[in-house]
Amino acid sequence: MYDIRQFKPALYTLLLLGFSGFSLATQTPGIWVLSTMLLLLNIWLIRTGRFNPMPRWMANLVTIGAVVYIVSEIRANTAVPIVLIGQFLVLLQLVKIYEQRANRDYAQLLVLSLLLVVAAAINTASLLFGAILIVYLFLSLYCCLLFHLKVETDHAKVALGVREDRINPATFRQDQRYLSSSMRRLTGLVSMVAIALAVMVFLFFPRGAGANWLTPLQLRAASSTGFSDEVSFQNIARIQQNNELAARVRLTHQGQLVQGTMMLLLRGNVLTDYSGGNRGTGSWKWTRVAPEEPPTIDFSQGMTKLPDRDTDDQWYQEITLEPHGLTTLFFMPGPVAIGGSADLTRVRFFPRDDVISTIENVSQQTKYTVVSSNARYTPGPQQMRNRTSVPTAGTDWRSILSNLRPQTQTRSQRPSSDANDQPGRNSLIDPKITEIARRPEVSGSDAAGALVDRRDPKVRQPLPIDETIAENFEQYLRSNYRYTLDLTDMRSIMEGQDPIVAFLYDVKRGHCEYFAGAMTLMCQSLGMNARLVVGYKCDEYNAAGGYYMVRQSHAHAWVEVLTTKGWRTFDPTSANDAGPSPAGTAWTKMKHYFDYLEFLWATTVIGYDRDSRDNMLQNIRNLDVRMTNTLINSKVDPNTMRRSVSEWLADFFSEKNFLLFSSRILSGLIYVMFFAVAGAIAGFVYERVKLRKRAKRIGLESLPQHDLVRLARQLGFYDELLRLLAKYRMERSRTQTPREFAQSLAYLPGQAYDLVHRLTDLYYQIRYGGAELNVSRRSKVRKAIEQVEQILRVSVRRPY
Repeated sequence: MYDIRQFKPALYTLLLLGFSGFSLATQTPGIWVLSTMLLLLNIWLIRTGRFNPMPRWMANLVTIGAVVYIVSEIRANTAVPIVLIGQFLVLLQLVKIYEQRANRDYAQLLVLSLLLVVAAAINTASLLFGAILIVYLFLSLYCCLLFHLKVETDHAKVALGVREDRINPATFRQDQRYLSSSMRRLTGLVSMVAIALAVMVFLFFPRGAGANWLTPLQLRAASSTGFSDEVSFQNIARIQQNNELAARVRLTHQGQLVQGTMMLLLRGNVLTDYSGGNRGTGSWKWTRVAPEEPPTIDFSQGMTKLPDRDTDDQWYQEITLEPHGLTTLFFMPGPVAIGGSADLTRVRFFPRDDVISTIENVSQQTKYTVVSSNARYTPGPQQMRNRTSVPTAGTDWRSILSNLRPQTQTRSQRPSSDANDQPGRNSLIDPKITEIARRPEVSGSDAAGALVDRRDPKVRQPLPIDETIAENFEQYLRSNYRYTLDLTDMRSIMEGQDPIVAFLYDVKRGHCEYFAGAMTLMCQSLGMNARLVVGYKCDEYNAAGGYYMVRQSHAHAWVEVLTTKGWRTFDPTSANDAGPSPAGTAWTKMKHYFDYLEFLWATTVIGYDRDSRDNMLQNIRNLDVRMTNTLINSKVDPNTMRRSVSEWLADFFSEKNFLLFSSRILSGLIYVMFFAVAGAIAGFVYERVKLRKRAKRIGLESLPQHDLVRLARQLGFYDELLRLLAKYRMERSRTQTPREFAQSLAYLPGQAYDLVHRLTDLYYQIRYGGAELNVSRRSKVRKAIEQVEQILRVSVRRPY
């Protein structure tokens, strides 16, 4: 009899996978370090013989303390409840590891580990966690099978009473040789069947759009560490770079895929008014006076075309936005049309600022599309590179836009030319900012003199010289100021004065908010219409997936100035000390490839819904149509076929037939499960009745229920022997003991008499000695009864 030595290594590996998966899902490396360290310590204690189980009272005390902590944290609302529950499950497993005494503790560890992985799966859709989950499921199946075998082996050892050192070495080697391979084959067979059923259910029974009821239990409130919908200058510190992914953008220009050959600017929010001059309140920040709330745009009928928009130059953006906890959506300047998906069905568009926002905060991954026109966006020389494109088949956005439904807009919702709506009218600008803006070396000059002398600050309409002045401001800031993320050593200089003034006159270095804020105020001080824009500036392109990777560290601020040609984008931030752009190293390419796999996992597996299923079926139909056309073109008469494959697929996968087919499968499975449960209950009842009758025949009816059932199963061979002898009129009287009955059969042939005596002795060993029949002894007993039957059939005439 083999000791199941594979069980503990498999169990500890399973626990380690559970801890790793939960730590990855909740992004808590501290939990992983603590749990792994305690798990390895437990292994070392067991291997060295130093392990002593934790006292029950101590385990109960730790568990009660953990319950009190979790309840208090949930009531305080400091974290998401599902995360706290997962932490509680981790603690319970650690307690059980150090409390383990019997198989019951192992069973509890298996259940707790499974619950922990379920809690982790609710909190993440990571590809890496998906890989861990797949390995965990296979290993858990193998571990459960080993645990069942271990329990049965332990029971057999106790029943036989055989010491470990008395086990036959040949039997030990045989069990050790064949157990591992047989368990692996069984695990593989069950796993293949489970995978096939899971794939069928996944493909043909997808979740409904927006029907994920686990969404409210997601990990934590999403937040953006790079982008903010306001710019504040009160905290003078070092800005920490965060390389977490913020969005993925697939960009197409005039039907051709842009392969990372240009700098991508994604507008987020627009800030127009600066409160830095109000030193009494200590408020140094940019704000935006929200325009009148526009009506909600509903995407239930597809993309929506915005009114009065030029569509000659089309930039089509497919954006997958990660949760950031705000209502802001990002896109290239000059939106022409917008459209959502199952994750985003309604938005609001502010035409005055060209800002698009959601109804609620973006708390989960969101997909949407925006078509922008470059007519209202003139990139500067530092924002464009040599652009090359490759064609994408079958994409004509010009024809698509011509068929879009326009957004209805009332008079009050159209952009107003009122002076109160002009950007910067409410800004509080320090006179020193106006002073530096009016310097000829800053704003520019020509043969006629300084340009600002021809610019009346009271004139709020754009003039032809505004574009030239803005270009000079941009060039001046780029050339004379330095970019940095660390301003901690400038605290004493910047305190007590407007931060933009300190930046322009004293510090002369800062991050993008200082550059963009300074240029915006310089333009506004001259009466020009200028606004500060916050969003993302990105040039990281994933060649494997064909999309831009926008990170939190790509958050940026720039300026938009109204010229006679429309709003134009300026980026005054200096490139000095900005740091090199990421090179296309092998490590970077490998990270991009992994991100592409993550993106495929999220879109094709996590995001698989009914629409995805319908698209898959439509692709199958289209493939068949192409095959049929090929047959026709090759002069094969399709009429000779009894039925076209295309027609058959169309009929089978039609909505009506598919729903009917799905409902029949589901109904069939329900009936099968019902009859299986009913059959199991009936079989259980029948077996108990059969065992009771057997116990009565062999004199066990006075025993307790547990012993009665166990002995009735073990002594089934003796009942079979008595029924065989009864066929030949050799019946045992109720007053006879089994041994007396065996001795009364002395007239039988010698071999049959000897076999009956040996079977009777085995009866006494099981009935009173606590012995149990294993598989090999059952086989020998069966052969002995068959020999008795053969002898009786030849030597004793059966009565009729």
